[in-house]
Amino acid sequence: MAIHKQIYNLINDSFKDAVGKNSALTEADTSTVVSMGNTIDKLDLYEGFYKSLVNRIVKTVYFVRAYSGKKRSVLRDEHEYGAFVQKVYYKMPDAVEDTAFAVTTDAQSYTQHSPYDVETVIGVESKVFGGQGVWSYEFITPLVQMKTAFLSDAAMMSFINGIYTTVNSKMEKDIEDLQNLAVATAIADTMQNGASRNLLKEYNDAHTDGTLTVLQALESLDFLKFASKEINLVVDYMQELSTAYNSAGYETFTPQENMVVEVLSAFGSAANYYLQSDTYHNTLTALPRYEQVSYWQGRDKDMTFDVVSGINVKNDGLVSEEPSNPTGVVAKKGIIAFIHDTENVACYFGDRRSWSKINERDDILIHGEKNRKGYAVDNHANAVVFYLAE
Repeated sequence: MAIHKQIYNLINDSFKDAVGKNSALTEADTSTVVSMGNTIDKLDLYEGFYKSLVNRIVKTVYFVRAYSGKKRSVLRDEHEYGAFVQKVYYKMPDAVEDTAFAVTTDAQSYTQHSPYDVETVIGVESKVFGGQGVWSYEFITPLVQMKTAFLSDAAMMSFINGIYTTVNSKMEKDIEDLQNLAVATAIADTMQNGASRNLLKEYNDAHTDGTLTVLQALESLDFLKFASKEINLVVDYMQELSTAYNSAGYETFTPQENMVVEVLSAFGSAANYYLQSDTYHNTLTALPRYEQVSYWQGRDKDMTFDVVSGINVKNDGLVSEEPSNPTGVVAKKGIIAFIHDTENVACYFGDRRSWSKINERDDILIHGEKNRKGYAVDNHANAVVFYLAE
């Protein structure tokens, strides 16, 4: 295959297309000047005159990038040692009579209250969180066999660095995917136990002509204002002490610094476009832990809303007494926001390490990357899911 080819016809046709001399675009064959890439065995390795000298590669480009996984509020409390994390919860007591104001000067009717009659005990319970997953990558790298393909140690190391960058990027993506699954499990638990709201149904029920579909809602200024307002109200209410926003009925609250507001990009981008100057939207995105996510669990090529807004998880802890869900599987879609306390879902265990060994006999380097992760979902902590369903 000749490297150099005449392209004067392509130049002439391209010029006529560019200046408007042709009534319709010319079919441009760019094969001669725009390379789509070939394997080495398909190329002409010899120059065109003597047919004896080898054509040279002028530059080698290593197209590999170091990926850094998105660090959400889930990754905040990892322990290398130990097997379990114990969490203790306290029940608030009921108020009783203040006996100090029962004191009277009437000696015949007054009897002192013994302090030893106090028997109330503050209720305490605890849960233990454990469970860790492990995985690794192992590969070999030749130490001398590749030297014929390079002209220096630096050139060969650039190539080898690309291998390590690729493996590290995959590990980063694994960590990102696991935190997505942990959040998806927390969402499933929250939806299963009733701490979720169908904002589209609420909106349609409140309007006489309420017939909005999911896709129409994402383009409706009025609906986006309504949804943004309702989400902001929950953010405000969750900062007050109550049992309303956790399925365990635990008396707790979530201060703003512990409030994680995770919003699906499909909803967040729509709100940003339509409500950019709106007070509700500005208040929401100004929160310290406002995080926009592209998808909850997975995506398809087209970023279809039903896919990116969906979860499909199974967990032994999701087993419900409801006959409709005996297996602990939760599959939902249309989820646009997940508001939760930092204690609701977190990474408790983590340990990543590397190892390397040289096989001097075969002149190869054996390398391994290991990782260990353990997450916890605590339904004593506040959490609310907002979703859209027709």
